Amino acid sequence: MPVVNSKTPNWLNSFFAFFCLIQAHLCLAESDINVAPYPNWVTPQALPKTDDIPLDHIQNGVHYLLVDAQISVNPKQEPHYFYHYAEHIVNQAGVEGSSQLNLDYDPSYQQIVLHDLRIVRESEAIDKTKTALMKLIQREEDMDDLIYNGRTTLNIILDDVRIGDTIEYSYSIIGMNPVFQGIFAYRHNVNWAVPVEQLYLRLLWNKPSKLQYQLEKTNINVTHTNTTKGSEYVIQANQLPSIQIDEGAPSWFSPWGRVYFSELKSWGDVVNWSEELYTNAIKADSNTNQLITDIKNKHPEKDAQISAALRFVQDEVRYLGIELGQNSHLPNAAHETLQNRYGDCKDKAVLLLTLLEGLGVEASPALVNTEEKLDNVLPSIHAFNHVITYMEHNDKGYWLDPTRTYQHGSIDTIHQPDFGHALILKTGSKDLTPMQPDQSMHGTFVKDTFTLSSEHGASFTSITDFYGWNAERERSRLEEQGRDKFQENYLEFFKSYYPSINTEKLIEHNERPLYNALTSTENYKIPDFWQESQDKQRIEGDFHPNLISPYLKVPDELERSHPLYLTHPLHLEQTITVNFEKDDWNFNNEYFAERNPFFTFTTDIKFVPENQQLILTYGYQSKTDTVLPEDYPEYLQALKNTANYKYFGIQRPIVSGQTSTEATWYSAYLTPTYVIIAYLLLYVLILVLWLLDKDRKAKGDSIFYPVSATKLTIMWVLTFGFYGAFWFYRNFRYIKEIENNASMPVARGIFFSFWYYSLWQKLKEDCDERFTCSHLPSRSIVTVLAVAFFASIFVGNADVLMVPSLLVSAALVLPLANYIQFVNGQDSASLKTNSKWKIRHILLAILSLPLCVLSVGSEIGFLPSESVIKGDKLWSSDITTMQRRGIISPGDTIEYFYSDAFLTIGDDGNGFTQRHVFSYWKNEDGSVEQQLAEYSHIQDIQIQWNTEFAGNSIVTIVREDGSQFLLFVANAERKDKVFVKKLKANWIRYR
Repeated sequence: MPVVNSKTPNWLNSFFAFFCLIQAHLCLAESDINVAPYPNWVTPQALPKTDDIPLDHIQNGVHYLLVDAQISVNPKQEPHYFYHYAEHIVNQAGVEGSSQLNLDYDPSYQQIVLHDLRIVRESEAIDKTKTALMKLIQREEDMDDLIYNGRTTLNIILDDVRIGDTIEYSYSIIGMNPVFQGIFAYRHNVNWAVPVEQLYLRLLWNKPSKLQYQLEKTNINVTHTNTTKGSEYVIQANQLPSIQIDEGAPSWFSPWGRVYFSELKSWGDVVNWSEELYTNAIKADSNTNQLITDIKNKHPEKDAQISAALRFVQDEVRYLGIELGQNSHLPNAAHETLQNRYGDCKDKAVLLLTLLEGLGVEASPALVNTEEKLDNVLPSIHAFNHVITYMEHNDKGYWLDPTRTYQHGSIDTIHQPDFGHALILKTGSKDLTPMQPDQSMHGTFVKDTFTLSSEHGASFTSITDFYGWNAERERSRLEEQGRDKFQENYLEFFKSYYPSINTEKLIEHNERPLYNALTSTENYKIPDFWQESQDKQRIEGDFHPNLISPYLKVPDELERSHPLYLTHPLHLEQTITVNFEKDDWNFNNEYFAERNPFFTFTTDIKFVPENQQLILTYGYQSKTDTVLPEDYPEYLQALKNTANYKYFGIQRPIVSGQTSTEATWYSAYLTPTYVIIAYLLLYVLILVLWLLDKDRKAKGDSIFYPVSATKLTIMWVLTFGFYGAFWFYRNFRYIKEIENNASMPVARGIFFSFWYYSLWQKLKEDCDERFTCSHLPSRSIVTVLAVAFFASIFVGNADVLMVPSLLVSAALVLPLANYIQFVNGQDSASLKTNSKWKIRHILLAILSLPLCVLSVGSEIGFLPSESVIKGDKLWSSDITTMQRRGIISPGDTIEYFYSDAFLTIGDDGNGFTQRHVFSYWKNEDGSVEQQLAEYSHIQDIQIQWNTEFAGNSIVTIVREDGSQFLLFVANAERKDKVFVKKLKANWIRYR
């Protein structure tokens, strides 16, 4: 039976609930906390014993030992919820976080009883019910969201909590909100983002109706048995692992298992319960009727009347939820909400429904869930968290949300929410209804216009049309921020692209209410639009589809376990028009489209010579709001396919007087020939200094060849291992002099990678003679070190990660060098002499450091490599340079590439993409010459292999018209074979 008397005014019900809430709160605040033993129907659970704490998975310094929840449902008494928890404190974070407990309940219809509160310390249970500080407080945690629910918190502050303690507590909450009319529903997680040692869930059912239950995302089972106490449902599990959710997952997605209980069999049962709550509230009084009359008089057309009613409820009735007691689900009467001029979602829905009824429009409340999908959820009174309005008009369904704001225009142009499914509260409704609203009337359309001047930078105008929810969001931002702040934020946004940009005129907004559209106009100046290239031979400028590019950003993670959220619906278009000052520009027209199940992205490049106008048109249309984990690789690849279309670059040679490009006196000498000659002369100087060094021939008292670890490591790396050869040579020369054997120290120094273990053996013999305990690694360890040493030298000699290989080999030799240093002693004259940094060492370091930088630079693709590389190793700046030169186009993917240049890839390059072959080189006058050929225009590919060391194979590209050009490809590591094989395969496929 309904507990709400339809004859009692709703305002009186609300007042009575509010009065009871205040009285209950005052009584509890003034009385002692109720402490009592366990209820007799509870099955006690002992604390689990565990020696292994999953330290890598716990959070906030707490290991959750027990989650125990038991519920008793009996038609003769209020539902009884019993909870029992145990938390083990692992570190200081746990002490801080778990020393305070907060237990929430609603005093208007519930009571709380504390059963146990203790600390278990080294098997001793310490009762804390007498010493803990307890207080009842009303926190109103949802106050920032303009919701007041009157819930009370029992706040418990524990004393004397230490690391290693286990906090154990149990309590009961008794009672149910009378608005549910005794209908039971409950849900509980069965795993979390943290590990739980033991889970025990028990529901004791004594009502005559059958209890429905459902499990999701878990392999744990529900055990159902009939006992003398009632029908018992139990879930029990141990050592539940933590489950982490992937970043960027949709708000509705949960990776954690959950169990649902409900006594309702169908969604129709939910309708039967909730429909009466709204029917009794949809009542018009004289004020409401007058508002309806005013709307009719002002708007003759029915569509306009509906829009006016909706906008009145949205804009003239502010959102505020007084959800005390039954009012959590029971709406206020329409005339009360109109009089108060505030209400929550159900109140505003009721007022709108009352107005629509007066206008002769058929409409109903619709229950939705804004956070979870309802597709496979058990029918329950707790399945929803929001109320909207479903309206049928002109044979078409509309979903209207009275809590939204800034919705201007007709009902066909405003944004309709899509929460997946809704439960429409009208007689005969028995199931959820897919929402599927019309989302066509939305989008953002940008028209950017650049007018370029070689002397005065660029002027920039941006006109943006916002439609649908995009316009609503923009109106909200404008009112919240104000015009000045709004302009400031836009300016900061553009500065990330053009640092010198400044505002020429404040932003302007123009409303177009009929279409629910908003237009903004921005005007800027960019004094330093043009930027000099690195070689100071060109000026360059870029244009960015910045409206769209954020949605094409490639995520960092390569795979996912959970869905990825995408903004949807999204319809974006951006047109960039570039007006040139001079008539000597020219561009090729091009069109690109990336279509996939997730989005469609298009780029259309057109040049109008007679107007000297470049038009770049970009489009983005979302297709879904979710990418499933199994579809994530396809989504990643789709994003990568758009990588070369996130900007468009233009360039032109620098003319005399256009910008300062003064040549430096030394620029003529920065050529490979002069650099090599300078290096040779300096190396000769180093050799002379070494020959003149008196310390070199001095006979010392050293044992082996001692040198500091710092100097050994630095010299080892900077000399590319040559100092290592010298160090091995000196040690084996010492051994030969001591043992007077026939060994060859020079050979052992040259092939030092093979002699690591042998040197350790000699050092071990020396150590055994001098000391009773070993100061060297054991034989088994040294065997591993020797193999690793040889491998690092081999990798370095193969030019694969040379510098890292040198660092590794130097580190591996330190155990041997440290022993030699130890046995000589820190006061050894030889150690001090050998460790001293002399002029030749400093010169050698200065000469070698650029070579190390060149080696690392070539390995990471920043500088030209000695061998063929894959195109994905090229830096984006080099890709940009090739695009600006017209060598490749946006959308081209370089498959293989080789540069024969000395310092910069921009000086020389040979490669091919999925559609064409290219070669470019810099002439002596600084100009860059290039040759291109699409596969369809190539008649033949001829190869002249070069088998000499560090040679270049020559690939001749013969076009159909008989012209030809050459590609020079290094034969290092036989990658010229790989280059040619792939090149020919592409050519054959496209012929």
